[in-house]
Amino acid sequence: MLDRDYRDIFTGLALALIGGFAALYAAQHYSLGTVSRMGPAMVPVSLGVILAGFGLSIAIPGFLKKGDAIVLPFRPFLVISGSILTFAFTIETLGLVPAVFLTVVIATFAEKRVPLVRALLLGASMAFLTWAIFVLGLGLPIHSFDWPF
Repeated sequence: MLDRDYRDIFTGLALALIGGFAALYAAQHYSLGTVSRMGPAMVPVSLGVILAGFGLSIAIPGFLKKGDAIVLPFRPFLVISGSILTFAFTIETLGLVPAVFLTVVIATFAEKRVPLVRALLLGASMAFLTWAIFVLGLGLPIHSFDWPF
């Protein structure tokens, strides 16, 4: 046990810094407007301030309670980062459906005990739902399949 909950402190302060930066950036680069005629900075500033407030509401109690030692699991971090990079590199070359499928299947390997059949079914269902929502439902002009060969 540690004398403070450093996990809550660091996480809360990180959220507060990200929210504060987003609000400050939006306020400096866009017009805020008024409540009746909202400018382009109104929503980013509001969400940034809300995120900073939530971050502080997580961090402040962390100074007052004891916490466990921080253990950083590197496998999930590396696998999830790899899956995000896979999506970024395959969305334009392969299309939406294969990119989502690969991203989900790779992301399932962050957990140690996921059967391959379950990962493939999850990838296929998420790819179908993504296609149905964005291409069919919203009509976004995204290539569903864009095979390079």
